[in-house]
This record gives sequence, structure tokens and C-alpha cells, in this order.
Amino acid sequence: MKEWLAAGGRGLFIRSYVVLAGGLLIVAILLDLGFGALQARQGRAADPWLVSTLRLMESNLAAVPADARPARAAALGRQFGLEVGLLETGDISSATPLGNEPRELRDDSGKSYYLWRAPALGGAIRLGPFEPQSEGVLTRLLPVFFYASILLIVGLWLRPLLADLRTLTDASQRFATDYREPLATSGRVTQLSSLARNLDDMSARVSQLIQSQKEMTAALSHEMRTPLARVRFAVAVLEGEVDERHHLQLRAVSNDVQQIDDLISDMLDYARLDHPGLRMNCEFVAVTPWLRQVLLSGPPHDRNVKTVHPDDLEKLWMEPRLMELALSNLLANAVRYARRNVLVEVAHEQGLYRLVVEDDGEGIPEAHRASVFHAFTRLDTSRNRDTGGFGLGLAIVARIAALHRGRVTAGASAALGGARLALEWPGP
Repeated sequence: MKEWLAAGGRGLFIRSYVVLAGGLLIVAILLDLGFGALQARQGRAADPWLVSTLRLMESNLAAVPADARPARAAALGRQFGLEVGLLETGDISSATPLGNEPRELRDDSGKSYYLWRAPALGGAIRLGPFEPQSEGVLTRLLPVFFYASILLIVGLWLRPLLADLRTLTDASQRFATDYREPLATSGRVTQLSSLARNLDDMSARVSQLIQSQKEMTAALSHEMRTPLARVRFAVAVLEGEVDERHHLQLRAVSNDVQQIDDLISDMLDYARLDHPGLRMNCEFVAVTPWLRQVLLSGPPHDRNVKTVHPDDLEKLWMEPRLMELALSNLLANAVRYARRNVLVEVAHEQGLYRLVVEDDGEGIPEAHRASVFHAFTRLDTSRNRDTGGFGLGLAIVARIAALHRGRVTAGASAALGGARLALEWPGP
């Protein structure tokens, strides 16, 4: 039930509908009760025709002797089509005071009577009983129609508004996932067109700004490689012409140049993954040859790397070039921090492909497991040659996971005791 409410913005629609429609219904009911109470307190003014009729009867009855008045009252009743009775003063309850206007009374069956104080007769005149006025079907259904119309009007007004909000929310979420596609919602909304146009313009400016920054970074990285190549060539020439002391210094310079070149390579890879022209060409790739190729293409190291995958998993659905880059970065991270052992596991469960790399190093503190995938984030801030890295490797992995409509998470390895980095993505 909770999933059904959350899907497609149904929860927002239902909550808004209940609040608005319920509020209007409560106000309408309170107003109805309030007006009814006011009318009951004010009382209705006596009908002038009824007063005239009673006065006419009183004068007519007063003109005859007291013993002839009951017969005269019966005759007047037949004449007017009413039941007319006479009451002595002692027959009137003290709880029923009579004034100068007719008093309406009702019995247990709902029938009504009118009492009129008649001083000329020494008592009162009673008219009735009158049958209660029956309400028609339309009269009884009128409140139902009124409240139903409130519900209908609120629903008709709210539905397109919330549909626009859902459209803008979905488009904003897509833009947050991939900034390369600006919003285009102004032609798809009906009520919030002004807001949609502003969001479209803002997303276009943000997308252009980020892409310009990425293009500038890529261009600078390309341009930096040319002077670095000249420096590396000059160092190689000088190494053959200097003594041992200067030879060690030149070797250190060469290592620094190599680190800068590695940083440029990582920056180019990261910028390339955000390029608007990047297209995903996913295909089924055989698992075993692909894993062997990635392991052989990595730099030499002295760690024990073990691969595990189910026998029935023969192929992976992925973009092989990008996923190779992701696994290479995961392996480089694991080899850098592992003491001795690294485990690579490939699996396919519940429609998701999973690539897991574990190591027996110190692991990643729980407070930093989300931030390690941000660009230029490193837990080791010393940047010495032993640990290496520039904080771009895992950011590249996160971007490749997003391009595969998946995600990458960091945790603790139950098997080796170090870090556990898991990349998951859906199939075709």
C-alpha cells in the first residue's frame, strides 16, 4: 500500500486532496450547523394569515353563548377544513405559556398544533393536528449533492496542478542525475508554466556553465601533457650525463612528473564521462576473459588477487570499456590499501549485476563511506608516494555506475576485514 501511494506522486495527490476537501467539508458542515442553530434561536414570525384566522374564530365564538361554543367550533372547523378545539384556562399546562402570538406544539408522533390565547373566551383555541410536512427525495439528496460537488471541484482543480508538480519533480531528478540534458518542461505543464520556464532557463544556464568548466579542464589537461613530455625527455637525457647524487634527484623529478601525468589521465577520464557526446553501447561480455584482461592490464603489484563468480554466470551486460575502467580503479584502490589479499567477486541476483572488490586493509570509516565517491576526496591527506592517488578513481567509478543506471557503495568486508566496494547495475 505504501509503495502504491508513493508511485507517480499518488501520495502527494491524496494528501493534498484530503486536506483541501476535508477542510472545505468541515467548514461547510460547521456553517450549516451554525445557521441551523441561529434559526432555531431566532424563531419564526407568526403567519399573518394564521393570526387573522384565529382572531376571526375568536370573535365568531365569542358571539355565541358558552354552551353553544363547542358546536360552533366544530362548524367553523368544517368550514375552514381544520380541526378546531376549545381549551379552558385550567386545561393549559403552566409549562406552556401563551403570548400574543400562536404557539406551535408537537406531539410524540410529530404532528403539530397551534394554541391561541383567547381572553374573550376565557381560555384558548386549538387548531390541529397537522400532519408533518414530508420532505421529497430531492430535498434529502440536496446536501449529498452539495458535499459531493465540493469533492469533485477540489479533485478537478487539484489533479492538473499536482500533475504539473510531478512533471517538474521528475524532470528535476533527471537533471540532477545527468546535468547534460537541460529541463524542457514548459510545453508539458498547464498550470505552472511560469515556474517551468524559469526552471528550464536555469537548468540550461547551469548545464552550459558545467560543460564549459569540464571542457576547459579537459583542454588544460591536454595542453599540460606537451610540456610534461618535454620535461620527461629532458630528465631522461640528463640522467645519462650526471653523477649518482644528481641521478637520484632526477629520478625524484621523474616520479613527480609521472604523478602529474597520472593526475591528468584521471582528470581526462573524469571529464570524458561527463561529455555530452558520450554514448553508452552496452552489450553482453564474457566474464572470464574480461576479468583476465583487466587483471593483466593493471600495473604490477605484490598483492594476492582472487576472482570469484558463479559457474552459471557466463556474461555481463555492460559497456565493456567503461566497466573495465571502473574495475581498474577499484582494483587500484584495493591494491593500494590492502595488506596482502584482494577479492574480486562478480554476481547476478534479482535482475542486478554486481561487481564487488574487497581487501584486507584498514577499511573505510563508516562516517566517510559516502564521501569517498566525491571528486578529489581522499581519506589520506598526506599525498605521499606510498599511498598515491588523487581522489578521482572512486569518483570515476561512481560516474560509470550512474551511466549504467546503477550505484556504487562502500562498506566493510566480512571475509577479509577491510573495505568492500560494490558496484550494482540493472540488466537490459
